[in-house]
Amino acid sequence: MKNKNRPFFYEKKSHTFRNILLTFFVICIFGLFLGMQIPRFRQIIAEPLYAAGSFAVNTAKDFFDATRRYKEPAQKPQTYDPLELPDKQVLFAESLESLSEITQADPLADLRQTPTVSEFGKVAEWEYLDPNLNYAIRSGNSSLPEDTKIRLIPPVFEHADLNNDGAAILSALLRYWGKVENQYRIAGRIHPNANDPMISFTDMLGFIEESYPDFSALLRINGDKDTLTALLMQNIPVLIRIRCRSPYSFWLHDDRITGKYIIVFGYDSHTDTFSYQDTFKGNTLEISTEELMADWYPYQRRYFVLYPSEQDDIVREALSENYFEELNDQKAEAKFRTDSEMLPENPGAQFNYGIVLKMIGDEKGAWDYFQKAAELSLPQRFIGEYPEVLETAFGLGYADEMDGLIDPLLRRNPYDEELLVYRGWAAILRGDLKKGSECFGSAQRINPNNETVRYAVKYIETML
Repeated sequence: MKNKNRPFFYEKKSHTFRNILLTFFVICIFGLFLGMQIPRFRQIIAEPLYAAGSFAVNTAKDFFDATRRYKEPAQKPQTYDPLELPDKQVLFAESLESLSEITQADPLADLRQTPTVSEFGKVAEWEYLDPNLNYAIRSGNSSLPEDTKIRLIPPVFEHADLNNDGAAILSALLRYWGKVENQYRIAGRIHPNANDPMISFTDMLGFIEESYPDFSALLRINGDKDTLTALLMQNIPVLIRIRCRSPYSFWLHDDRITGKYIIVFGYDSHTDTFSYQDTFKGNTLEISTEELMADWYPYQRRYFVLYPSEQDDIVREALSENYFEELNDQKAEAKFRTDSEMLPENPGAQFNYGIVLKMIGDEKGAWDYFQKAAELSLPQRFIGEYPEVLETAFGLGYADEMDGLIDPLLRRNPYDEELLVYRGWAAILRGDLKKGSECFGSAQRINPNNETVRYAVKYIETML
């Protein structure tokens, strides 16, 4: 029956524009899904898309947290009895390896200090001579011949995929030594979940030990210009982590201060610059020594050296006393202690000394310096990049402090398996074995290959 309210010339029209628009969006979504299966395409678009999604989700979480009508009143943190954890070799029923004993030197004998501006990333330059050892411990750099120019041939550049800069840079280092590698094989072993935020130096050491027994890998601390050039002159590139600024914000008020891995491949004394490979920007990059030292300092100037085992004598000669871990730790303790005294308002100097104190077993001293650094305002991502902070809190029985550090980080990224492990340890400190086991299980589902995860799961299975 004809509708009297419509004019006689009315014709029913199809919604052509709406259909075209809907079809366009469906094609875009389908094309994006297919494109994400192509590594090169994903390498380009994954990070900005991931950042945009993280920013939206984290902003929504922050909004709902801020609008809650009721929040539990803050309570004074409680200290729990620390756990005596077995050594991992004992837990996994492996034989203990004997460690060579190296004589420790006496305290500083002759110290000469030079004041330095107190800014994050700036360091104090000083030197002391120890009569008990036949070398000088320096924080500055010795001069090189004016015509020094070192340029190793870097491997073909491989752009890092999402959260994969660690795997990509390790892949590049192995390809330098003639090994056929790529980031996806390494990532599949070290962190199979793409949302897992980062690969650490410790993860790299474990991968080399398991996958390349004919290679040796050293991780040392307190590197400097001399260390880099000494290794480069022996045709050995050096993998380090430096501070940088993320181009994207992942949450509201994100300070965007993060770190990235680079491989140092060369040095030019005429310009006082190092050449390096970056997994995002390429392998023909240069950076001044001053800038490199400043950006390297927040990561205690750690350096990762990979080389064929038959070249061990060459590496030992290049590193001198730093080849021995005990002596390297001793030098780092002296250097960062002096930095912390000279730069009391520098959060990096306080934090670095806390890291070294943790390395040498002084957990209470380490925690005090971590607190000092936090009061001076550390970058927001630092706690997530340094398990030493949570290890120290756990060793002291500070379960409440552990949760206070872990909760905001897990809210931003719930796929960090190590944070889940430490949340489980905090629960076990309180006697909640069920929650601890659940946290360990969640971490295992994210990354069953992680050494920290494997230890925690084995502990639950064996000890409880």
